[in-house]
Amino acid sequence: MIALFFATEKECELIINSLSNKQFFSIKTVSFIKGKIKDVDLLLCISGIGKTSATLASVICFEKFSIKGTIVSGIGGAYPSSGLDIGSIVVAEKEIFADEGLLRNCNANIDSFIFLNSEEILLYVPHFLKTLPKGTFLTVSSCTGNLERAIFLEKNFNGICENMEGAAVAKVCEIYKIPCIEIRSISNIVTDRAELLSLKEISKASMIVQKFILEHIKLFEESL
Repeated sequence: MIALFFATEKECELIINSLSNKQFFSIKTVSFIKGKIKDVDLLLCISGIGKTSATLASVICFEKFSIKGTIVSGIGGAYPSSGLDIGSIVVAEKEIFADEGLLRNCNANIDSFIFLNSEEILLYVPHFLKTLPKGTFLTVSSCTGNLERAIFLEKNFNGICENMEGAAVAKVCEIYKIPCIEIRSISNIVTDRAELLSLKEISKASMIVQKFILEHIKLFEESL
């Protein structure tokens, strides 16, 4: 069975609606939906937002179910120099916990950050995904709404986009020796902003990567 991780229900509505033989249930408050798409057995996990929720959800998932591979998906914010556009589908080659340590300032040109968790978690990139834009994803505790910090993060870690759960799920997959693919659609370019994304923006961006996953689910299964 393949596990699909999304932070929120809004990011996976299309996949939920596409499942046949749906079974809804929760374990320790984590929501799961079991079903099939094109005869592929899937377990959809709605982890909740952030690293702690993602870690707990993935541990519960791998302890309770026999999972042969994992797909982490949803939306992400692209860094200014990434060359990515809103709606781009991007694949993670590796994940980094990008805000664990001592941040002295956001000047990207000086030694401003003492990094406590320097581990880079490698992710699995199947052959059929290698033509898509790919690179380093950064997992952060809070979305970046400041251009100076965005430039600092992308230069310091050579990151192309950020999210709030990927590295946590990838780390647990590494411990359990489960292949992990992370594929997201870009919802925004990280810059100065005062507000969170609207539900409409989240839904519009997430539909793009959901459609891709649905169209290629057999290839995902064959590669895992």
